[in-house]
Amino acid sequence: MNRSSSSRPRIRGTSERGRPREFDADQAIQAVARVFWEQGYHATPVDALCEATGVFKGSLYRTFGDKHGLLTAAFDQYAEGAIARLKERLSSDLPPRQALREALLHYTRVSVNLLDRHGCFITNTVIELLPSDEILRPHIESTLQRIAMQFSLAVARGQQVDQFDRSLDAEEVGRYLLCMVQGMRVLGKVDMDEAALISIVDMTMRTLV
Repeated sequence: MNRSSSSRPRIRGTSERGRPREFDADQAIQAVARVFWEQGYHATPVDALCEATGVFKGSLYRTFGDKHGLLTAAFDQYAEGAIARLKERLSSDLPPRQALREALLHYTRVSVNLLDRHGCFITNTVIELLPSDEILRPHIESTLQRIAMQFSLAVARGQQVDQFDRSLDAEEVGRYLLCMVQGMRVLGKVDMDEAALISIVDMTMRTLV
């Protein structure tokens, strides 16, 4: 939801009254993602999306297809931003072990501070839409695989400088870390404080050396 709107042109649709209506697609997607994040996909009426974006249903549907197309666009935009931010944290100038720990600690902070405990947009979408949504499935699977890959690359960098156990399979560790952070996002929706989540991170870090 943080991508610059300059990457996507303004879309000219036609309102129900026939008057051309321009809207910024990226801004519309960000607004839609926020509504889906707060209410869930199935519980969100189309009218709520129109109100959030300030765009008529006809214009939204001409651009994105339908309500599900809006969800897919919102998911993809959010996922790209989340992966980019994770990559930036893991590729910082810190030593690999410290960079990984700081990246994991980020998840502890956001997990306990999510507004009204709505949870993570990616995690919520997985729980609500899978396994039945075959259209969104490849988008979700690709996103989770890319997150795991970022963790695997971070572990491999640490192994190269002997900060992590070289006998570990970096790809397997990446999947393990993906499961761990997704689990923390779920736990953050219940009454678990940050200290408890930090202890999970520290235990995880001990398994890598």
